[in-house]
Amino acid sequence: MENPPLPTKIDYRKIVDALEFYQQLGYERLEVPWIVNEQAMAPTSPADASQYETWRGMLVASAEQSFIAMMQDGNLPPGRYVTCSPCFRDEELDEHHHYWFEKVELIDNRTDPSYQEMLGAAMGFFGRYTHIRPETVSQEGKGIDILINGVEVGSYGIREYQGMRWVYGTGCAEPRLSQALALTPRGYHLADIPRGNLGYQSKIEEELREFQDALVQENPVMALTELSDLIGAIEAYLQCNHPSITLENLLTMDKTTARAFKNGRRN
Repeated sequence: MENPPLPTKIDYRKIVDALEFYQQLGYERLEVPWIVNEQAMAPTSPADASQYETWRGMLVASAEQSFIAMMQDGNLPPGRYVTCSPCFRDEELDEHHHYWFEKVELIDNRTDPSYQEMLGAAMGFFGRYTHIRPETVSQEGKGIDILINGVEVGSYGIREYQGMRWVYGTGCAEPRLSQALALTPRGYHLADIPRGNLGYQSKIEEELREFQDALVQENPVMALTELSDLIGAIEAYLQCNHPSITLENLLTMDKTTARAFKNGRRN
């Protein structure tokens, strides 16, 4: 089998962002098996699908199969879970389909789960990266897809198999998300930077990443502008979370920790 390189690099920062985002919404992160048996592949694999077989089992086409294996073994109590795994697919290659990629997978196997909750969470995640509202498209009883710029970035639905019932969905697939976002004209920044909420940690992270992106572009004026925005984000965070502390108070605190800061020590 020919192993062509991915046309777009996997942005692992998006993968980390997704794991953190869904954990903040109450999904429990798990590490899952990447090699499973045929019984775990059966509920999701088309009848004519080829599998990547190893001496221990089959490489997963999605971590949904990993979750299924855990449910079949009695190792996945009812709950909402998030994980990340490589996905291996023996399918026709095109711009958006590859033999392997990385995907954050979501599952809800609680009693009577609803995919609308998961769909809303995913819309919230994708919406942080683009000013274009992601679209949803129904797949004729097979679930719902989320599209950005006409590119499918996630699929969501409910499955039942051998007495088990669960909601499945994509948290973030790479490089698919990066490819979809690349179809939107770029602004000042080269990187895909998720928008944060003013007064929250996420806004501080947004401004810090924009500062880092300006440094990568070797644009000192933009970097100074982003530093100014970063200070504004910190001040808004203080106002929302520590209203009795001003930015000036925060700046004077460095006198207490100056020696440790200069020595690079934190303990």
